[in-house]
Amino acid sequence: MNKAFPILGMLVLATSPMAVSAQDAPPGPEALAKIAEMMTEADLNGDGRTTRAELNQHRAQMFAKLDRNTDGVIDNRDSPRIPLAKRRFQPAFERATSIFDHNNDGRVTLDEWNRSDPDIFARLDRNEDGAVTRTELAALSTLK
Repeated sequence: MNKAFPILGMLVLATSPMAVSAQDAPPGPEALAKIAEMMTEADLNGDGRTTRAELNQHRAQMFAKLDRNTDGVIDNRDSPRIPLAKRRFQPAFERATSIFDHNNDGRVTLDEWNRSDPDIFARLDRNEDGAVTRTELAALSTLK
């Protein structure tokens, strides 16, 4: 199975709740679980601490997986050809473009991808030590 679809859905869920304003409802349990999952996956050396560099590298790897045709953008040309997979891809892709596609051209460039991060890392690194730890991830339910 191609991991691009779960990654796209996870990224959309993980990044969109962090961009909510103060008057909006806090992220729900599903979104918080996806955020924790993304941060855990970003711990590339497995030491229980995710640094900003690891998160950036992980995000670049996710972009590369979603850019199936390796043309430097995520767009409908990256959609799978199998109808069932295409139906799963399309809603997640549309949600992702609504978040990341700043110029509304139906494509997400790496620059848009990186600029769209609502700084998840800073919000999770509560003690500001340069790493998000398992303890900080366990406290996600108190994220504001």
